[in-house]
Amino acid sequence: MGEANQSLASFTLPTHQAGYAPPAKVDVAAEAGRFIADLTKASDGDAFAALFHPDGFWRDSLVFTRDFRTNSGTQRIAQAAKATFESTQATEFALAPEGAKVDTPFPDLTFLTVRVTFSSVLGPGYAVARLTYKGGWKVFTLYTALTGVHGHTQRVGEERVRGTHNDKEPFDTRRARQTAHETGDPDVLIIGAGHNGLTVAAQCKSFGLDALCIDREKRIGDNWRLRYSSLSLHDPVYTNHLPFMPFPSTWPTFTPAGKLANWLESYTDALDLDVWTQATTDPARTRYNPDTGVWDVTVLRTQADGSVSERVMHVRHIVLATGIAGGEARLPPPKPGQDGWEGTAVHSSRHPGGAASKGKRVLVVGAATSGHDIAMDLVQNGAQVTMLQRSPTFIMSIKNGTHVLQAGLFNDKTDIEFADMTARSMPMPVVREFQKRSTAWLSTVDAELLTGLKKAGFRTYPGPDGAGFWPLAVEKAGGYYFDTGASQMIISRDIKVRQGEIASFGPGKTVRFADGKDDDEFDEVIFATGYGGYQDTVARSLGDEAAAQLTAVYGTDAEGEIRGIARDCGIPNVMFNVGNLASSRTFSKNIALQIVLQREGKLGERYTMAKQAAEV
Repeated sequence: MGEANQSLASFTLPTHQAGYAPPAKVDVAAEAGRFIADLTKASDGDAFAALFHPDGFWRDSLVFTRDFRTNSGTQRIAQAAKATFESTQATEFALAPEGAKVDTPFPDLTFLTVRVTFSSVLGPGYAVARLTYKGGWKVFTLYTALTGVHGHTQRVGEERVRGTHNDKEPFDTRRARQTAHETGDPDVLIIGAGHNGLTVAAQCKSFGLDALCIDREKRIGDNWRLRYSSLSLHDPVYTNHLPFMPFPSTWPTFTPAGKLANWLESYTDALDLDVWTQATTDPARTRYNPDTGVWDVTVLRTQADGSVSERVMHVRHIVLATGIAGGEARLPPPKPGQDGWEGTAVHSSRHPGGAASKGKRVLVVGAATSGHDIAMDLVQNGAQVTMLQRSPTFIMSIKNGTHVLQAGLFNDKTDIEFADMTARSMPMPVVREFQKRSTAWLSTVDAELLTGLKKAGFRTYPGPDGAGFWPLAVEKAGGYYFDTGASQMIISRDIKVRQGEIASFGPGKTVRFADGKDDDEFDEVIFATGYGGYQDTVARSLGDEAAAQLTAVYGTDAEGEIRGIARDCGIPNVMFNVGNLASSRTFSKNIALQIVLQREGKLGERYTMAKQAAEV
């Protein structure tokens, strides 16, 4: 996992078998009160670390470390506490309205979960502690999070803006004027107006910041609307609500892409978000001024008559919300003979759907979600489909897998902010251990599905370290498929499967494979092979100089935290917000909090892994 922290893979869960069985009766109120009293008295790092289980975890989101950090083991926890307590000044610890309760996530694992509110020098904070019992209650996981900024109340609920009476200017006229930004530049420029960009804009607006999204597409939502026509979200609606405007209770469990696209337009309109469509930056004329801390950005905007206008903006903060994969569609390097090949080769992002492929022979390269969705759509439209699988894929049925996706939290009954805080409060190494158990369960209930795929020549596996889709999602945003029907088509041989790589393209429509077996002819090859990466995103948006400064984005660091998202990415005053709808909801607020603090000069120095390692 790296040398910057104790190996986060070396712990074992505090199960009943390991001696952590709780008493038959637990006085929850008394134990919660005792914990909060101990937390209040723990004014130094050693006293704080003494509250923890020997293999305990302290996960922090901004409030202590000004970063996203997970320290494990009492020595590391004490070190981090000593370095951050004085600058944080955490006080006023109290039992949160959600209180405390005994949780049993598995029959052999019991936590006393205590939810705590507190105040810090930056703003209000929230903590979730999970205590285990072995002769006394000790903290196994503690999560601390910044939830607001002193002096900057979010304008939501009872704090909402008042609105106007008897306004001389029509509402639509006022909104057009505000969106045009003719009299000033925005506080925050957001590049990308998909769900990641819009959620950042919404959170910034709630804190009183002036945010502008720009997007290269013609309509808001086209990033979903223009993809293959059969695309639907594989995450259930319970996990996908956007900030301030949840989906209606009549919304389907799984959302078609076109429906989501229309919702994003509605979201923009309802929340009065400022968006310029058909707008991009000119990377050759975009520069950061280190003396002023301001970005000089040239924005190119296509007008209704086809002309292109230019606007030079001076903005202090930029957010890149240009997609989870990063960069432009990535085709594999051309193979021998490809230039003269008589078939059609396209990237999956440019594939409109299977309607035009009836009767055609189609090779789909890639065996994760897009590859499966496209292959299934092609079969339904009468194409003859072969899927080329290059590496094993984690497969789970949507029927059984939805239970895992919801994690017992995301449903119609649980408040979404409570669910987010609960999910976020679990350190990633612990999540990984939980996912191993869930994946083992899935392998049993999905045994018939997995056996059928194996017989059809399709390679499955239980994910890295047997932890299923979760590490694949946070490490590479791919390599898995939640079966909505394509797996059954593979089992029935309606979708044929080949293993390996394309070696070359032969005469006519011939495709030769690396295994040297059975050349075949195809009318179309569709590459579901990913995108160019985040450095490509930066180069195309902010220029090569900025791209050279970029550190790692996405995947996890040595502590299990996602790299470069809603945190320092190496480029001054630039942050990324990329991910699915659920992650956009949580990361967007963290981005807005940091921007507010940076503008006030209050964020301070981040207590990074590198800084902590240098102290040793």
